[in-house]
Amino acid sequence: WSLRRKMRMQEEWASEEDARAYREIRSLIDKWRNLGHETYPDGTEWIGHTPHRAPAAYLHQLYAPLGASGIEQLESEVSCRIPEGFRCFLKLHNGIGLFAGLINIYGLRTNWSRTKLVEAAQQPFSILVPNVQRRPINAPDDLLFVGSLGENRNLIAMNPVGTVFRWKSDDPVSNSTKSYSSVFTFLLEEADRVVALFDGDGRRRDSYN
Repeated sequence: WSLRRKMRMQEEWASEEDARAYREIRSLIDKWRNLGHETYPDGTEWIGHTPHRAPAAYLHQLYAPLGASGIEQLESEVSCRIPEGFRCFLKLHNGIGLFAGLINIYGLRTNWSRTKLVEAAQQPFSILVPNVQRRPINAPDDLLFVGSLGENRNLIAMNPVGTVFRWKSDDPVSNSTKSYSSVFTFLLEEADRVVALFDGDGRRRDSYN
């Protein structure tokens, strides 16, 4: 599941900016392949083996693509239409975790097994949790929570046109809230920020908020 193959799979991008951002994200992530990587039959990739964290720990998790039926299931379960930019992302990765979980995009989780650990590990954080099971009580109905950021896993929200921003429960739509044009630009900007916090062996140098 090379970058070139994934780019070929994605025939229609929401914008050239998103396509460029994805190429840059993959270029950044793939620099850690020298530490070790695993690719599973479904297309899930673990990149950057960091045994100092745990014997089977990896710095980055890129989950397998989500097909059309999976996207329809996700839309049904969160009761909203998925913006085109995020739909494009899900066709590439049904969720992603970067830099030991500091940057996450959630996806459709279908395996909750407590015994089949490898299969469960190939599943993303569930997008149902922040949108259905533990949705913030003051969140507007048209917002979709798509991921988290930082050690405290602060929620990342998306509006109906696909703009992404950091959720602030006390002032969720403030003009001062940092926003990104898409999920791809969110990932690229934050990855560019956090990469300096890790050395060549994937060890943390500093804190991140």
